Amino acid sequence: MKTNLPLKVLPLMAFLAASTVGAQNYQTLPVQSGYTADVIANGVGTALSSTTEDVDGVSFAFVARDFQLTSSSTPLNYGLPVNGTINSVVASTAGLSFQLADLSGNNSLKIASNTAGSNSGTLTFITPVPAFKLYMLATGGSGPCTVNVTVNFTDNTTQVFSGVSISDWYSGSSYAIQGIGRINRTNNVLEPNSTNPRLYQSALSIDVANHTKPVQSVKVEKVSGTGIANIFAFSADAYTDCIAPTLQPVGTLTSTSAQVSWALPGSVQAASYDIYYSTTNTAPTAATTPNHPGVTGTSFTIPSLSPSTTYYYWVRSNCNTATSQSGWSAAGTFATLCGTVVPSYTNNFDSFPGTCWSGNLSGGTPATGPTGTTLYWESDGFLGTGSGGSATINLYSTNRTGWLKTPPFDLSGGTYKVKFDYGVTAYANTTSSPMGSDDLVQLLVSNDGGSTWTVLETWNQSNGPSNTSTQYSYTLTGYNSANTVFAFYGTDGTVNDAPDYNFYVDNFTVESSQLSTSEVKEGVKKVSVHPNPFKDVLYISDAREVKSATVGDVSGKVVKTFTGAVKELDLSMLNTGLYFVTIYFKDGSQSTVKTIKK
Repeated sequence: MKTNLPLKVLPLMAFLAASTVGAQNYQTLPVQSGYTADVIANGVGTALSSTTEDVDGVSFAFVARDFQLTSSSTPLNYGLPVNGTINSVVASTAGLSFQLADLSGNNSLKIASNTAGSNSGTLTFITPVPAFKLYMLATGGSGPCTVNVTVNFTDNTTQVFSGVSISDWYSGSSYAIQGIGRINRTNNVLEPNSTNPRLYQSALSIDVANHTKPVQSVKVEKVSGTGIANIFAFSADAYTDCIAPTLQPVGTLTSTSAQVSWALPGSVQAASYDIYYSTTNTAPTAATTPNHPGVTGTSFTIPSLSPSTTYYYWVRSNCNTATSQSGWSAAGTFATLCGTVVPSYTNNFDSFPGTCWSGNLSGGTPATGPTGTTLYWESDGFLGTGSGGSATINLYSTNRTGWLKTPPFDLSGGTYKVKFDYGVTAYANTTSSPMGSDDLVQLLVSNDGGSTWTVLETWNQSNGPSNTSTQYSYTLTGYNSANTVFAFYGTDGTVNDAPDYNFYVDNFTVESSQLSTSEVKEGVKKVSVHPNPFKDVLYISDAREVKSATVGDVSGKVVKTFTGAVKELDLSMLNTGLYFVTIYFKDGSQSTVKTIKK
């Protein structure tokens, strides 16, 4: 009784979940007045000419991506964005951004002193906005510092946030952006860095009683710390009395559509809804144009999607209230179903098992189809070399039966062929190995999406593959269904033989049966059989390099197999009709000829 270490099982993951990010209505707050220093070098010229002060009191300033000492200087691949838009990387505020002031003018509220009377400044906003939260973008030069922030509302009331910490511009946490780089204003020496300096994000939660009050301005007062406070921007999670919907579980999914639905509390009445979806998980903003605006009702089927694709989606409400539009909902997500593939198509198994392939199928026979969900086909280096990039099944003990099934193909547009590379090696090795006495690996095809199967090719002890790569190719004559599926079926049978080996498959391809120029190679072995038509026996013209031969009918089923350097094929048991004789040579090549039995 032999033992074997099982190959590592790769879990299959279903992807149909909703994000936990809450619904926000983020808005930037452009500043009308209050900045006191230009601390960002930009444009062409010296840093001293394009800034008025440094960030840290030592001589270092920030640098923008468009800075060049001269017009012939190498452009920077780091720095603050030229448009001044900072998209925060804080995970809990996905979609939040800040807008810097003019990079060529004052762009920082810079506060160095802790002394009352000279330790504060006020930023006044162009458009007052009511808010659930404010977010401050700031950094500390040459050390951390602490500030008090006073929010001034348009009704002359205030809310004070005491003890707000601002980290040093190097290596602090809760940063909105990092890796900006800096420049010495005195000598124009640039200091690129992939993680520093940084700008930090601080959250200021507005009291419930103040949610409906527009924020007119913010006063920042430095109260402690050695660092120099630099305040660059504010943004808001804007208040709204029009509540964002709560997404419901995704309904019917097809390869090109998805049914999404949502709900609102009974106290909220929405006139319509907007839907935005994308293949990236980048949250929309208030200015984002929805894919489907003005949807009535609380359910909608999104059309014209791509098969086998993951989408993210958001919904917002349009209300007849003071704030007539909500923020976007939390993100939802869905994956469309597999669609029918129109060749040409190749799966190189770099990602296993491949989009819309099924590997967790087991048991049964080609007559019954799979009966279980155990994973036997796995990822491994082709022919035992490397660690991935091909499909393999390890056959070493009884009752190991696994299926590897392809997505459906639409072959109605012409005549196609299937081809792939295959081979066998000993387990965890690159050496050759025989197959067991009742072991089978078969290529199957189904014209009805996998309900019934036909055997195209069989590998067993009599024609077991070598440990060198061999290409299999079969023209799919008679297979022109719009729902054709292939499968690799491997089983160790009921006999516990000694061989312990891996059967490998790589570069599975379905393409037009007409050979491309790259496939027409000189030196490919040719073989002839005679007589043709024949009555009972076929003779091979030259059997010196022959390893084995198979005979298949027009459905692709192998009806007879011969091993060794056979010279004659006894086919007296076959019925009259058309057959395909495939000759396998010792060097791994093969040749197929068409013949007719009288």
